[in-house]
Amino acid sequence: MRKLFIASNNAHKISEIDDILKQNGVELELLCPKDMGHHEEPDENGETFEENAYIKAKYYHDLFHLPTIADDSGICIDYFDGKPGIHSARFLPEMDYPAKCEYIVDVMKDVSQRGAQFVDCLCYIDKNNEVHYYKGVNEGSIAYAPAGDKGFGYDPIFMIPEYNKTEAELGEEYKNVYSHRAKALKKWILDAKEKF
Repeated sequence: MRKLFIASNNAHKISEIDDILKQNGVELELLCPKDMGHHEEPDENGETFEENAYIKAKYYHDLFHLPTIADDSGICIDYFDGKPGIHSARFLPEMDYPAKCEYIVDVMKDVSQRGAQFVDCLCYIDKNNEVHYYKGVNEGSIAYAPAGDKGFGYDPIFMIPEYNKTEAELGEEYKNVYSHRAKALKKWILDAKEKF
């Protein structure tokens, strides 16, 4: 089976990627830094999702010489002028994600304009060292209270208007088809399926 390196040790993300690939008929052996006994990470000092995804992809591709996917994603909240954006994982670093979600809904409790986006930018460096980018965006809004236990990160406060539920309430069945990461991965699958 052909190998694909995933530039992340986030077990939730790797499992999600694996599920999305399989649902789209792609069977690959996914490897991550832990599988290679590597525990250092590159400094994500880019100013865009694309730059941070490239930094991670290039770092691991140079180390292991395998086709490599890296993504950078985040939640962009209109009320916060698009923040936390690329800093989503490092936003309020002293808090865990449930506390971050509580903080956001508390700050926005009286806010009527609640628009938000989940953005995912995927960088793929193939076996020929060529660099490709794929972007997925999911439009939604910030819930008035966290809800659901089928997601991670900011999923419990990201409301999908057409379902009137959060991503954490909708869970994998929704996310593996419609999430920002699913949209970016499907673009990659369509483009790269013959290049694995």
